[in-house]
Amino acid sequence: MPTVSTCWSPCFYHLNVRSATFAIAFYTAMFSIVAISHTCYVMAGGDSSQPYLPLYETNLSTSTQSAGTFMIFYFVVFIICSVLLVQGVRKEYRGLFFPWMITMLLLCLFMAGYGLWLLIDYYILWNSFAVICIWLWMCFNVYCLICVYSQYKIVTEMQSRHIELLYP
Repeated sequence: MPTVSTCWSPCFYHLNVRSATFAIAFYTAMFSIVAISHTCYVMAGGDSSQPYLPLYETNLSTSTQSAGTFMIFYFVVFIICSVLLVQGVRKEYRGLFFPWMITMLLLCLFMAGYGLWLLIDYYILWNSFAVICIWLWMCFNVYCLICVYSQYKIVTEMQSRHIELLYP
C-alpha cells in the first residue's frame, strides 16, 4: 500500500504519484544544474561569503576546489539518477528507482547536517532563520522522497503475484 496517493506541494500538485514522480525528477535535475552552475561560479572566484551558501568558509585555493569538485560530481550523478527515475517510471522497473532514492536521502542528510553545523557554530538570529529555511527545504525533499517511494510501492504491488489457492 502506498504512503501517499496524491502529491501536493507548494511547487506542484498532481492527482497521482506517477505524474508527480516525473515532476520531481524534473525538479531534481533542474536543481542539480543550478547547483553545478553556482559551484562553478564559486570555484572560479565568485562570492560565497554568506553563511547559508554551501561553500561557506572554504579557502579558494584549496578546499573550495576539492569540495566543489565533489559537489559537481554528486550533482552530475543526481542528474543521471533523475533520468534513470524517469525511465524506471515509464517502463515500471523498480530497480531504477533506487539510485535516485539513495542520492535524495544523502542530499537530505547533507542538508540536515549543514543546518545543524550552522546552528551550532554560528548561533546568530540571521543564521537561525537560514537554518529554518534549509530545514524546510529539506522537509520538501523528504516529501518528494516519500512521493517517489509511494510510486515504487505502487509498481511493486502491480508486479506482485496474487496467488489464490483453490481447495476442493
